[in-house]
Amino acid sequence: EYLSTRDYNLFSEVFEKFHLTGLVKYSKITALSEDTTAEKGNIRLLTEKLLRGCLEKEETKDSIEGGNHDNQHGSEIKSLGFFASSAALLRQVVHPKNEKKALGAQYTTPAWKQQAQSPTQLNVHADTKRNAARPHQDPALQRSDRKPNLHQNANVHTTRPLILLVDEVDVFFGSEFYGQTYNQVAQLQDPAIGTILQHIWNANKGGGRRLRIGDIQCTQDYQTLIQNLPGFEFLVEHEIMAMLNEVRLVDEEPYYIDKESGRIGYKVMDSVSFEATYGYRTVFAYIKEVEKGNISRKDAEKFIAMHVSCGRFSYANISPTRILGVSGTLDAMGDYEKKVLSSYGLNKFLFVPSVYGKSNFLFDKAGNGLQVDSKSDFFHSITDQIVQERKKNRAVIVFFQNKQRMDEYTNSNFFRKLGRQQMSLLKEDMPIADKEFVISKAATSGQITISTAVFGRGTDFFCKDDRVQQAGGVHVIQTFFSEERSEEIQIQGRTARQGKKGSYQLILLESDLYKQFGIREGTVETKAKAELYAFLDEARQKRHEKECLVVKQNLSEATLIDSETHSFFDALLGRDSRLSSQLFRDLYKSIKKKQMPSDMVIDIAFAVDQTGSMAPFTESTRYTLKAIIDGPQSITKRLQAQFPEISFALRVGVLGYRDVDDNADQFHENTWGNNAVHFTQDMNAAIQAIDQTLSNPFGGADIAEDHLGAIQTCATWKSTNDWTSYVKFLMLFTDAPAHGMVPAAYAGTLNADNYSSLHPRGLTVKDVSKSLIDRDIDLFFCSFNPQATDSIESKLSKALLGHTQNTAQREVVAIPMVDPKKHGVGTALTVSYGKHIVFVLDESGSMSDSWSGVVRAYNAYLNRRRQNQFGSDLVSVVQFDSTARTTIHLVELSNAQTTLDYSGMGTNFDPAAVSAAHLVDSTPSTHVPVVVFMSDGQACDADAAASTFSNLNSSVLSTFGDHLELHVIAFGGVKMTQLKRIASASPRGKVHTSGDTAELSNVFVNIAGGQDVAKILQTEVTKRVMEAIANRLAIEYLA
Repeated sequence: EYLSTRDYNLFSEVFEKFHLTGLVKYSKITALSEDTTAEKGNIRLLTEKLLRGCLEKEETKDSIEGGNHDNQHGSEIKSLGFFASSAALLRQVVHPKNEKKALGAQYTTPAWKQQAQSPTQLNVHADTKRNAARPHQDPALQRSDRKPNLHQNANVHTTRPLILLVDEVDVFFGSEFYGQTYNQVAQLQDPAIGTILQHIWNANKGGGRRLRIGDIQCTQDYQTLIQNLPGFEFLVEHEIMAMLNEVRLVDEEPYYIDKESGRIGYKVMDSVSFEATYGYRTVFAYIKEVEKGNISRKDAEKFIAMHVSCGRFSYANISPTRILGVSGTLDAMGDYEKKVLSSYGLNKFLFVPSVYGKSNFLFDKAGNGLQVDSKSDFFHSITDQIVQERKKNRAVIVFFQNKQRMDEYTNSNFFRKLGRQQMSLLKEDMPIADKEFVISKAATSGQITISTAVFGRGTDFFCKDDRVQQAGGVHVIQTFFSEERSEEIQIQGRTARQGKKGSYQLILLESDLYKQFGIREGTVETKAKAELYAFLDEARQKRHEKECLVVKQNLSEATLIDSETHSFFDALLGRDSRLSSQLFRDLYKSIKKKQMPSDMVIDIAFAVDQTGSMAPFTESTRYTLKAIIDGPQSITKRLQAQFPEISFALRVGVLGYRDVDDNADQFHENTWGNNAVHFTQDMNAAIQAIDQTLSNPFGGADIAEDHLGAIQTCATWKSTNDWTSYVKFLMLFTDAPAHGMVPAAYAGTLNADNYSSLHPRGLTVKDVSKSLIDRDIDLFFCSFNPQATDSIESKLSKALLGHTQNTAQREVVAIPMVDPKKHGVGTALTVSYGKHIVFVLDESGSMSDSWSGVVRAYNAYLNRRRQNQFGSDLVSVVQFDSTARTTIHLVELSNAQTTLDYSGMGTNFDPAAVSAAHLVDSTPSTHVPVVVFMSDGQACDADAAASTFSNLNSSVLSTFGDHLELHVIAFGGVKMTQLKRIASASPRGKVHTSGDTAELSNVFVNIAGGQDVAKILQTEVTKRVMEAIANRLAIEYLA
């Protein structure tokens, strides 16, 4: 909007000189769509008359012609995104007939559009002629605020051809335009509607049980509304359901208040639009702000209405006489974009060389021009780079992806270090004059400008400061990796303009790369500096290819709904109430989603790898699965809180699986009832099945496992009541690669894969994908070794996305079940973990009453390590009194015994220290030793014990490269002098105190270290499942 106004003002004198002032209009795509629709008639007013039962009454010209402007809020927010961009201006030029041969592409109706058009769809210009013969306009319905239509200009004959000039043609086929629709929404006002909205708001504000549709249907206002809209109860019921859902989302999208006009607006590209709405969220925002005193009741009343969708017109169906376009990113266009342009007859592309000669633009993409940081370093790097460039007297412009990230930075201590002098923020909600002022001084010496990405297109940060030029020009920092290369090129174009010098730099946040492109944490570190940009660009291209498929599907749906809308529109214009009512019902059902059901059953099947390598993960897997299906944070409890109008039930299936060579032991299936159904709603029975499945991990033969067989077995369960629910999930838990998909670098590893070329039963990824799609099952791949399983995850996703029946574009949801930084030891095939814990426990006579508590503390340590996925730790135990004995010797923690017998004599420390030293010396190279020494007494040989541990520390330092981790626990209030002396034998020695056995358990758990990973995993897995279920509900039921 800002750039549209700017450009029109720049050329207004030219238009005036050529007598074209009345023939040129700078516009957004929504305004063009509005004008085109208005030529045919006022679909919103006609729809309202239909709903109120008065369509067949005598119509005024205003209700048929050009009246769409009288509803300023009739378009949903989705319709506003694309051409509100600063670089996406529409110039509509109506040329005199003798200028028909202007250069450019003659518009031809695309083949897909010709096939999809309704037989009753009317030509815009033909409508204009036909509408001229309609009855005269009723003065009572005239609107003083009605906006002029382009074709109603006094100087323009309605038969003039329409020329469309698109500035920045790459956004012409962007996801916000191509395949999207301009949405018509009629606003019905009625006292009963206002009362219902206020009632819903009050209930939401008060907390407690959320209202359901039944609570509203029993009110008198609901009955009144049904009487006022005869025959459209389905509409009323659905819209009230939408109100009940959206009242909770009132603050989800930030909004702005213009107190002077009493309007609420939303950010749309480079400005705040007070025409944009978010449906009932905006309605409830008005109610909220009236209560807060920010908006008057009188101003808000006009917005308190029922929003009735009455049509969607496809942006792709625009049909001017000729289309021309310009772009600075033509070379970034791919085959898909060229095909889209070709469908509009745009087949000629001209690359114009710069009149300023060779570019002075500098981007060191293989060096310091690209860096990827962690969260802790990200803002620091941005500030550090700004400071460096400002010291050179350069101007710096920093682009953030959105206002949220920009606000994070400007509210940080790193931003405050820059000071306030020569610092400007460029935001969408600023007045135009303020924007122009910030832009005008952005390219001056020492100036820092912090901006959102929308100003990276078309904004002219022109440099006239010689000091900046001498220092190297304007330096641009982009703090995110653009999802479209054209956007990156545009942002780069904010520097080195018109032959000037300039440089560009990318400073990226690593976690953003995962969210946007699925690049896992740590991957960037494995790439050479010179290869990093190409790697990121390839990831971007893969994402773009997926988006193209989505756009193609959207286009098909938009074309169909456009045709249905025109059919409905024609019936309204013909004042045929019966036909209009039927077409409206069909159209409304197409636009709106089904109503939320009152109850819903969800099927979740757990396929759990039971082979020996999964032993370290059994406890965390057990905890995670149990927490998902039962308890206060279970899926059903959380869904009930999010969707209170639905009663949820869960059915659980459990499959344990081993490898092909385990033969009869390969699959362990659980069934219930006479029909041997694989699912149960009895959570106690499901938990019992989980416990049994995880009780005895063994087998597996080679390293690779039969994941395809496990998925196929689950997906093809065929009992009468298997996979009968609407929402279905299969969650696979493993730590190993699949047969035929062992990472290439480890294909030669001994015993890696006995079936590397072909699945022994002939199964393929394609077979398994088809089974999942046939049953409409979503697959979650939960991996305790993401490196090993990356190949099968990727191949399954690709097969799913490439399947012709996968219209919902489902793919594998990969959930890493380990922290790669914590579990970094090992290879891509096997994961090894770290610690050999040597417990040195005092069992002297004074410990007789406390020994059971010591054993409980020891077990608490083991349990914490198991929950934190350290089941492959090694455990040794030395028990001592006057002598020492080794009761457990180098046993895997997952198999360590839980009972310790008791002796009970005097106390000597050094024999125990010597035994511990022998055990530490036998620690394998895959593990690191840790000693936990606990005593409640003193000994005459404490100095000798300290000396033994000191020598041991030197040995550990030499062997493992670090000092011995030594924990000394003083139990029961013992004097600590001797124990401190022992702890000081290692620089990493630490003394802990414990007054009783309860405290002792806490000390042992704290030494075990880390957060409770099982709880973290349960939270993450449940969150991902919740998101998937919510998405399914939104796709199926929510508008």
